Amino acid sequence: MTSLRRFFVDWARLGTGICVYALSGRTPPNAYQALIRLFCASGGRSSEFLSRWIARLRRPYALPPANGVLGSLSKQDLAAIAHALDKRGFYVFPQKLPAEMCDRLLAFGLDQPSVVREDESALAAAGIRRVYRGDRRAPRGIRYDFPAEDLLANSDVQALLCDASILGVAQAYLGSRPVADVLTMWWNTAYSDKPSEAAAQLYHFDMDRIKWLKFFIYLTDVDPHSGPHSFIAGSHRTNGIPPDLLKKGYARLPDEEVRQYYDAKDFVDFAGPCGTILAEDTRGLHKGKVVTTGDRLVLQLQFSNSLFGGYYPPSVMPRLASRQLQAFVETYPDIFMAFSSKR
Repeated sequence: MTSLRRFFVDWARLGTGICVYALSGRTPPNAYQALIRLFCASGGRSSEFLSRWIARLRRPYALPPANGVLGSLSKQDLAAIAHALDKRGFYVFPQKLPAEMCDRLLAFGLDQPSVVREDESALAAAGIRRVYRGDRRAPRGIRYDFPAEDLLANSDVQALLCDASILGVAQAYLGSRPVADVLTMWWNTAYSDKPSEAAAQLYHFDMDRIKWLKFFIYLTDVDPHSGPHSFIAGSHRTNGIPPDLLKKGYARLPDEEVRQYYDAKDFVDFAGPCGTILAEDTRGLHKGKVVTTGDRLVLQLQFSNSLFGGYYPPSVMPRLASRQLQAFVETYPDIFMAFSSKR
């Protein structure tokens, strides 16, 4: 099939897939693959086009004032943050997560059983769970992942999903009402000194949705040796990833290959103390660096403009920790549509 014919076939599959999604709430696999191929073929223009239409259909909520863990953000503050995200692809907030919340989430991360990834092996597929506190001095895998349902049952995580300042930033950047859809937390360890695909330690772009914004929250101190997050500034923009790299598709890319295309100043590493909060459009090239000493615990919240895209098993949001959170979820149901409720 010629590249031009493939381009039009993919648009047809994408259009059909959008209709199926509108009726069923599920994205056909071939439509999702078409979304990725069109992104690579157009340098991102296809996703920008779709995002403009979503912004018209999913008008922003009239959210409460953006006061929360990110501070008290005015409309001007939100616009400035969205502008910085649009230009560079990331924003590090001056405010830190409150120390008491960090302490509780760290204790959760140490004592809640998590799924172990032994580098590229099948431990994760087997669903083997361990309590990280007992393994901390001698990790059994390169990464320990916490299932989304366990995170949703945590009152601090619930509060962050409903935090007005986080939601205000997400909505300002997306230009439409946000959907909380990917919720993860994990430990990275010094189990291996080689970059791991399983631990996302090679440069890559994400393409689970049409447009999204991720919030990374450090729950341990992160220095240059404990696996700081790394991002290539501006690579999230249309044509921000060179065609030669996009031709490889949805792939992991070694450092030496990526460095041929960007200036050294564009490579940004995010070290920071416990409580550091970073927002990022991971459509740009990014990775977690290899942990050489110590470890790193990260909580990640993602907000998207639509659930069209990759499939994630539905997660159940159990009874909310307070009536205030319950009222928030009932007032802004679209934000939480990815999570079913247990009654």
